[in-house]
Amino acid sequence: MQDGSHIRPLDPSRLGDEVAQMLRRAVLSGELEPGTHLVESMLSERFQVSRAPIREALRELESEGLVESRRRGVFVKALTQQDVWELYSLRLLLEGAAVELAVQRFGDDDLAALRGHLETMAEAASAGRTNEFAEADMRFHAEFFERAGHRRLLRVWQSFSETYRVILEITDSRSPDLESVVEDHRAILAAIERRDADEARRRDEESLRHGQSVFERRVAASVAAPAGGGGAR
Repeated sequence: MQDGSHIRPLDPSRLGDEVAQMLRRAVLSGELEPGTHLVESMLSERFQVSRAPIREALRELESEGLVESRRRGVFVKALTQQDVWELYSLRLLLEGAAVELAVQRFGDDDLAALRGHLETMAEAASAGRTNEFAEADMRFHAEFFERAGHRRLLRVWQSFSETYRVILEITDSRSPDLESVVEDHRAILAAIERRDADEARRRDEESLRHGQSVFERRVAASVAAPAGGGGAR
């Protein structure tokens, strides 16, 4: 396995979650190409775990539409533009509701947290630290769900948040201008500080749609590129 791979030995205390997250990153980033046969024994050896967490992770990824079971085993699915549309349209609905609910509930400490995430984004953008940028970006958006005062909405978000986290890492790493992403988030924060829920939601939607366009281009490029061959090796 090459340096920088998403697949590596795991911390035994978090086997199930770690297997699922690493495989999710490998699939969404394109490291594991569409059609790759995910063989339990090979993955077990690579992750240095038993087959049980591998099976659990594959079931989770299948429920997310990232892999599919066939007669000969489990294979990586090719993401389509429909998949991208479904992921982003769902996030727009969830996050739009969260923003509207959270705006009036944010206290001084919450606003300070948003400013902190934004400052981290700005510093990471200047230094070209895309992983740190993406993590702060994700924390900025997660604040909406955590402060919305809606437990069921938060649970739905949490069930998809790791998928969105990986997508955000990909889109931020491929964005040609992270500074413009920072400015988008400054506009969201300014609207929140004014308690303007409609404007905050509109600005947030614009930011998400920009990310959608970046990810759509990645998916289109992966479809157009020639296949690189099979197995999870």
